[in-house]
This record gives sequence, C-alpha cells and structure tokens, in this order.
Amino acid sequence: MLHCRDRIVLTGRKVIIHRALDVTMEECEMPEQPRSCDVLIQTEWSFISTGTELANFTGHDRGVYIPGNWNAYPYVPGYANCGRVLACGARAAELEVGQRVFTMAKHVSHHWVPTDDSDCLLVPVPEGISGDVAAAMRMGLVAMTALQTAEFDLNDHVAILGLGLVGNLAAQLFARSGARVIGVDPVESRRALARQVGVEHVIGEDSEGIEDQLRDLSGVGVRVVVDAVGHAAIAASGIRAVKPHGEVILLGSPRQEYTEDLNKFLEPVHYQWVTIKGALEHRIPRNPGRGIRRSVVSNAATVLDLVRSGRLELDKLISHRMRPDQIGRAYDGL
Repeated sequence: MLHCRDRIVLTGRKVIIHRALDVTMEECEMPEQPRSCDVLIQTEWSFISTGTELANFTGHDRGVYIPGNWNAYPYVPGYANCGRVLACGARAAELEVGQRVFTMAKHVSHHWVPTDDSDCLLVPVPEGISGDVAAAMRMGLVAMTALQTAEFDLNDHVAILGLGLVGNLAAQLFARSGARVIGVDPVESRRALARQVGVEHVIGEDSEGIEDQLRDLSGVGVRVVVDAVGHAAIAASGIRAVKPHGEVILLGSPRQEYTEDLNKFLEPVHYQWVTIKGALEHRIPRNPGRGIRRSVVSNAATVLDLVRSGRLELDKLISHRMRPDQIGRAYDGL
C-alpha cells in the first residue's frame, strides 16, 4: 500500500516533440493505480541536453522517423530530472516522502518510478546541492564514461576536443584524476569558461594548426584524445595527434555524414597501434551488484560528491534557467 490514497489520479504536464522543430507542453493524466514498490516523484528541475535532445528535436537523428523506435515522433524527451518524493509504497522502504532524488525521467511534472525494475535509477541528492545542478549532473555521468574507458597514467596528456558542457566536465574529471589536460574548442566563450574552471591548456583559435599545437604541448603526442563533439571529422583529426599506443575515445555520438579516405583514419591504428574506443554511457550497468565494479548509480554518487565538495564545477556551466511555459523558446535556443 502507498503512504497516501490507494488510488491516485494526477493531472500533470509533459513536453512532446510532435515533429521536427515542433515542441509543446501539454497536460496529461498520470497512471491511476500504483503498486506497492512504486515511487511518485514531483519534478523540481529537468535538464535539456544539446546533444541527444537537439538531434531529436531537429530530426538529425533518423530514428525519430522509424515507427516504434525509442525516439519516434511524437516523442516525450528528457533524461535528467531532479524532484521530490510525493508518495512511496511499502516496499520502497529506502525512500521517504519529501526526499530529493535524481532520476533519468523525461520532461514531465510528475512520474512514477518502479523500484523493482533492474533499470530503475533513484539517486538521493545531498543537502547543499540545488535541484538545477542535480539535474544537470546527468552530463557528468556522460563525461565519467570517457574517464573510465580511457587508459592513462598520472601526468599523461589528454586532449578534450569540444568544450561544451560534457567536454568541460570531462576535462575537469581527467584533471582531477592526474592528467595534463588540453581543451580544444573554436568558440572563445567555451575556451574562457574552461580556463575559469582550471583547465591547464586551452586552444582552438587556429583550427588549422590543432594537431601541431597538441604535439607541441605534449612533446610527442597526447596519450588520449576524447571526441566530446560526436562528429567523425573531429575524431579523424584527433587521431593524428595521438602518440603510439595511445587512444581515441568516442564520447559524443556520431550522427552526421562524413566522407573521407578511410585509410587516413586507419593508418594510425595500424602503424602506431592507436586504439579507438566507444564510450556510450548506456553500456555501464545502471545499478551496483556482485562483480560490477562501476555502475551509473555509483558514478552519480561520485559526481554529486565532487560537486558538493567543490571539486567539480557545474553551476556556472548551466547556460539558461527557464520556466516550463518557455519550452518552445528553450528548444529553439539550442
């Protein structure tokens, strides 16, 4: 039984992308009959990403046109949510009404979370962390994937290509782990923000000389290149700046078409033994368990602790804070 009425009917709101460049906020009725292991969350803040959500909003991700696909139109977007527990079932003993939690819920005012689902993600948010920062922490989980995928030693040079939110957080995490970080971005405002959060070297003004600059700063080439943009051209350029036995980490999801002589990409792999690794966060188990070294839950706890203790800067990386009724403006601004 729930710690409230047995039957709960809520009228909430949700964001819907009907077709490319067409997004609205609409009322919706919540499920009427929860189970004893379900938890009801009221959203405080949700976060819009400029990667996945922009690709879905613009239609650049072709999956939106495939019926039955996870993001097929009409589509309810979102995967970063901070809210408070309104009601919890008797079997959801670890949670309390009023507790603040992070989930991967969509842009909805309320949502039920089945705690008995193996993919369930409910992470308590520590006191002292605001809801907007807790929701944006989702991008820290993405950035953590690059850190945990790469093989590097103390004082190795790591180049982060792209200093948007994910790239900036990746740069901070690699630096906190002892790497010599070189951030690369053609946008001055992003370079300035990277400098503010302590990235050691920041370049990108001269897009034609990036490879030479990376070699000059690192001596013989960087140990790891992280493509935080998700464009094949970025990875193809970065691989030529990696030293022998180094790595290229594909953190961003490649979506745009790219035409190039594949030999130019494969030569460093063959002659220099450069390794290319994917770093899709969804390949990490959601929850801890026997034999699982890392999970999304443990990563979330780590990122939240780093933010709480001031060792990871996130608040100043949030570009806008907007009301739900401004959803059209928010997506258009992407």
